[in-house]
Amino acid sequence: MELPPKPDESDCCNSGCNPCILDVYEEQLRKYKNKTLNTKESTKKNCMSLTTYATFELIKRVEHTADTCLLTFQYVDKENIYCNSCEQLHLIYKPGQHFLLKGHSYYYKDNQFTRAYTPIPVENNDLLSFTIIVRLYEDGNMSRFIKKLELNTLTLWRGPYGDFEISYKFNYILLIAQGTGIAPIFAVIHDILRNEECETFLKLFFCCRTERDILLRNELYEFSSFWNFSYEVFLSNECNVKCKYNEVIHSNRLDVNAIKTYVEDKLNKNVQILVCGSEIFNQDMLEKVLSCDVDRERIFLF
Repeated sequence: MELPPKPDESDCCNSGCNPCILDVYEEQLRKYKNKTLNTKESTKKNCMSLTTYATFELIKRVEHTADTCLLTFQYVDKENIYCNSCEQLHLIYKPGQHFLLKGHSYYYKDNQFTRAYTPIPVENNDLLSFTIIVRLYEDGNMSRFIKKLELNTLTLWRGPYGDFEISYKFNYILLIAQGTGIAPIFAVIHDILRNEECETFLKLFFCCRTERDILLRNELYEFSSFWNFSYEVFLSNECNVKCKYNEVIHSNRLDVNAIKTYVEDKLNKNVQILVCGSEIFNQDMLEKVLSCDVDRERIFLF
């Protein structure tokens, strides 16, 4: 662990973002001072920092659905312009962790804000780039900021944040996602399925509004070719759905009965529950899962 660089006071946007860059610095400084001498350090250095902003260039933009897009960013070294040949630097993060993007109003540059985005695994990304899935709203500061981002625009990021770590001790993992909450869930699924020694069974319950809102649908369908992964989609606002072969889509919201049916014969078989959605969704799912007699320590909310 390296001595964390001290952020400038101006890096704090004073918008109440969590975690605040100044608070993160103090926490990282404390960890640095308390680290033991026998800690093994990686020979690679992370190109992104928890306490200072790193520069990434928008290099690719792909429309995904009517209101979502996939954005790919490449690390830029301010001194060497691009750092693809820099062997010491990697973009290092764990599946499910997120980064914070710093945005600003195009009318008032002093009006700054941040928002969290979770990188998703994408083929052909190099060790210094990442891809996120973004839902663009009609209103919203960050949506307006991202809509105006053009290719080759430089952006500011910090991270990674999030304390989730994949555990391979569970026989079963139920993953429950809502909307763009699929991002960390997708990253976790991808990592586990690529581990040939893992024998954990994965089940995804994906909650969306309509068929058009099923994010990463083709990728999830490809995942279903693995022997230990399956998924079901729950649509809250659509009845007529065209399913792919062997794809399970329900024209109703996810209810406690579906969760109970899945976990009731697995409570004594090391089952874990991962949930990611809005705060209201997470709380609702937590209550539903707890009502199925699942221990709280086996439930993780992103």
